[in-house]
Amino acid sequence: MGLKHRTFYHSTVDAHGQHSSLSAMRLFSFFALGMALISPLFQSQAAFAQTEPKDYREWSVTCSNVKTCVAVSISGLNEMGVTARPRGIASDTDMGWLWIELAAGPTARPKILFSGDINASTAAPASASLRIVGRDGRVLARGVFTLIAHDSGASQLRDTDVDRFMAVAKAGQAVVYVHANGQRAQSFANLAGFVAAMRAIEAVQGRTGTQAAWIDAGKLTRDRVPAAPVTPRVQAVAFTKIGARTRIPKLVADRRTNDCNDSERLDPGGTGIEGFNLGNGRTLWAVPCGAGAYNMWSAFYLQTSPTRLEPYGFARPGQSVDEEDANSLVNVSLNPEAGQISAFAKGRGIGDCGSAQTYSWDGTNFILTDLVEMTACSGLLPEFWPVRIKSEVIPPAPKPKR
Repeated sequence: MGLKHRTFYHSTVDAHGQHSSLSAMRLFSFFALGMALISPLFQSQAAFAQTEPKDYREWSVTCSNVKTCVAVSISGLNEMGVTARPRGIASDTDMGWLWIELAAGPTARPKILFSGDINASTAAPASASLRIVGRDGRVLARGVFTLIAHDSGASQLRDTDVDRFMAVAKAGQAVVYVHANGQRAQSFANLAGFVAAMRAIEAVQGRTGTQAAWIDAGKLTRDRVPAAPVTPRVQAVAFTKIGARTRIPKLVADRRTNDCNDSERLDPGGTGIEGFNLGNGRTLWAVPCGAGAYNMWSAFYLQTSPTRLEPYGFARPGQSVDEEDANSLVNVSLNPEAGQISAFAKGRGIGDCGSAQTYSWDGTNFILTDLVEMTACSGLLPEFWPVRIKSEVIPPAPKPKR
């Protein structure tokens, strides 16, 4: 177990501009994706596949289970370096990133963010501008835009400028950020693949050929665009942590010895093993199992009788519950009162790629209710990662006061 499960791929580009595998330094195999023993009506491999990120040259697209889609530029800041800079962009110009979110439904409009700062900690000053340059490196007509502050720390394009931005960007090769006190670009984001990325989003959301599209617009009225899918609702059920003085069953200790080769180094004597009462004679055991440079993983087992203990398999995209390590989650945090388990698998130490998810106990299964994932190690911190799974979680009823 451990780092062998973190798989990176180099990418190739097909004739349509789409990566045939994940982009350079892309991360696909995480312990922490999925959820356990689920009803196929709620979540299935087919449903996961619908949210699978796809690359279009310098852009990545992810659409959630409610068809809110995010397109983000991914060319800079990754460990493999950057592609050739667009014409007119100096070699020492910083890499920025452009982030576009579009909800489903006929009236939704894109939200466009830009940052030249990896941490998005400093918004652009009011005097700064975002400019779209063409293949000759010159600013395109109507291609200058004012940025406003966004509460995330990045900068946002004004809503009144969105339609103009989308129209001009179709012919652009890059967006550049320029301070008002000079003409030199401070940072940029590549537009190679932008049109293909947005075209893919429009197809997923049923916008193609309608007046609610920006790339493949047509004469069909907006009401032909489907409404957004209903957000799934899950009633979370609280569970309880077993007291620290409870003796660890031999079944659990034996599993730790047999399944977790690195557990004794990580957790001498098994003092970190935790048990949780799920009700109806079910106990969930979390066993510290190993660690890498920046990830620690735990194995989960479900005990249903004094003599029966089985791995608690977590399904995830592309993997069934009975495959090796399906019962492992990375960097786990349990909140029994909220009825939830959270996990965060880093793709590399700075935490700019990976997955973060929350599972909610519904009294029968742990349901994956929230999942964000960034498969390209391109400088985006978790608050900007695209959403793959979104749910409305109803908190457990509060315990009555004594």
